[in-house]
Amino acid sequence: MNRDYWEVLAVMECPNCKRQVPENSKICAYCGSLLEVPQTNTRALNDPDFEDSVPRWGTARFNARMNLVLTVHDTSTAFVFDAERIEELVIGRQDPTTGISPDIDLRDHGAVEKGVSRRHATIVRRNGSLSIVDQGSPNGTYLNGQRLIANQPRVLRDGDDVRLGHLVLRVTFERAATPNV
Repeated sequence: MNRDYWEVLAVMECPNCKRQVPENSKICAYCGSLLEVPQTNTRALNDPDFEDSVPRWGTARFNARMNLVLTVHDTSTAFVFDAERIEELVIGRQDPTTGISPDIDLRDHGAVEKGVSRRHATIVRRNGSLSIVDQGSPNGTYLNGQRLIANQPRVLRDGDDVRLGHLVLRVTFERAATPNV
């Protein structure tokens, strides 16, 4: 740039290196310091009618006002859990040797014949959402038709289908009858 260009521009001093830089600069060309702090004052919206009140199909948001409903495909059987009871839910079938049952026991729904393991998968609640984790089951866990990698969490959404071997569960988030506060 020629000298005449700089004389026409208004300049300011970089607060870090004290060199002259064009006034409209956002970053100092000499030291890389941020010259202008962006405005981040966003107005808070305190609208209780809007906050997490109604689950929407496809949403991953899961809060204390919701229930998790797992419905076994082609049956009227539904497993219902309120948000406060969910930290980690084991899905599988009863161990006939020890008699130990998982939180969601699918033995009465043909679990053995359909390839459901004793500890097939888990549902974990963290940071306002639910995730499903395959526990290394030989017949796999599928989320909406896609096979999960063992021990890698995947976010559950309202309306998802989870297949354990050949047994399918529909995931639904429902508004709780009374808030669990």
